[in-house]
Amino acid sequence: MTAKSMTRKEQIIKTAMQLFAVKGSSSTSMQEIAELCGISKGSLYLIFKSKEELERSIYIYCFRMIHDPLQREEQETGLAPREKLRNQLEILLSHVYELREFLQRQFQELAGRGVAEIPDWVKQNNAALLRWFQQKLELMYGPEILPYAGELCVLSHGMISSSIKLLFGQETVISIPELADRLVDWLDIMVSGLLARQPVPLISSAVLAGWAEAQGEGPRQSPLQLIKAMKLLLSEAEGLHPEHTEDGFESLGILESEILTSQPRKAIIQGMMANLEGYPELSGELSQLKKVFTPYMHTSCGLHSRTDAARL
Repeated sequence: MTAKSMTRKEQIIKTAMQLFAVKGSSSTSMQEIAELCGISKGSLYLIFKSKEELERSIYIYCFRMIHDPLQREEQETGLAPREKLRNQLEILLSHVYELREFLQRQFQELAGRGVAEIPDWVKQNNAALLRWFQQKLELMYGPEILPYAGELCVLSHGMISSSIKLLFGQETVISIPELADRLVDWLDIMVSGLLARQPVPLISSAVLAGWAEAQGEGPRQSPLQLIKAMKLLLSEAEGLHPEHTEDGFESLGILESEILTSQPRKAIIQGMMANLEGYPELSGELSQLKKVFTPYMHTSCGLHSRTDAARL
């Protein structure tokens, strides 16, 4: 694509965003967009094959508008992880505020449509963001904070969402740099409290892994659904000795019970999955279970030993 055609494409995107912010995308026609851009409707369709393609391009444009400076800040050398996070929060809030009229109108329209389907590229970026947040937590606070990554992810998402709503409000005037400072301060306070008290995590590492898996790869069965499928496969398997079948059901039952706890124990899960290795019929589902659990098993070792000792 030439520089001239890219400039024209960006002009159309910006013009459409202005109209969408005022009227909403559903009430804006391609004819109106073309007229405001000073081109014919036919010329507009040569650049964007449909209104849906234009809308996708607008969302990607907004995403890159925020993502690219965040990525540049991430690559800055000489800054501590906490300082980088604080600067990235200011960048995020500043660009979201800049886009506030467009975003507010789009949120209203999406809510009105009851849109349930999230685009694949959004899911993939959400999964990458989740992994990035875990890495950021470990760099800032050490590996001992990782068992609480799920809770901190939920709480941080809530704080940022509420901060954006605060910025959107007409009656409230808040400095974005000060708000970015305060968000990092709140994160410090939450982390300090969790590390001091060391409660049992509300969101297990396995659940957190499932979030990333589901967002990154589209629809995925939950661990409990996989175990249910494995039980069915085991009951239908031919040629197995009854005692061997019974052992398989026992391993699946123990695994199922362990998954339902707030923090599944590494040794139990590894032991039961090792037992199930001897059943070729279950290899596909077992492989999916390993994807959910294996990458995060190491994060729970130290905490489990303390928690189990306290229970005794």
